[in-house]
Amino acid sequence: MSGGVSNVTVENLIVWNSRRAVRIKTAPGRGGYVRHITYRNLTFDNVRVGIVIKTDYNEHPDEGYDRKALPVLEDISFTGVHGQGVRVPVRIHGSEEIPVRNVTFRDMSVGLTYKKKHIFQCAFVEGRVMGTIFPAPCENLDRYDEQERLVKRSASQNVTDIDYDF
Repeated sequence: MSGGVSNVTVENLIVWNSRRAVRIKTAPGRGGYVRHITYRNLTFDNVRVGIVIKTDYNEHPDEGYDRKALPVLEDISFTGVHGQGVRVPVRIHGSEEIPVRNVTFRDMSVGLTYKKKHIFQCAFVEGRVMGTIFPAPCENLDRYDEQERLVKRSASQNVTDIDYDF
């Protein structure tokens, strides 16, 4: 992808018995943008990683790419995410050079199969959670109540809490 992807809506999706449910992946050298992406009414059943956004997916067709072409990832929302048997509900892996901006989570409840500390994983991401979110979201995201009033502002969008061991 060297152009861009924008204004995409994915809704009423059921994913079962899968390694990854929904994924956005890019890398330095790709350029372009991924913006205004909306996910609504997602159901996961027996999924290893539910939501993945990865900015270091280093696949290129050849060595002639521009390593300074950095993609932009922004305005991505997830509303109504539910499921069971999920090992890692969210893994957003931005980087210092490619941060993930303006991500929103609203109405999320995912049953877990793996009780480990790092189950909602984030690095170099900014955004918000609105209302009730389970499991607990990463510290990178601002917290809002059901009426969309700010409850707690994130101390840092650059906290790295990614664990690829599970």
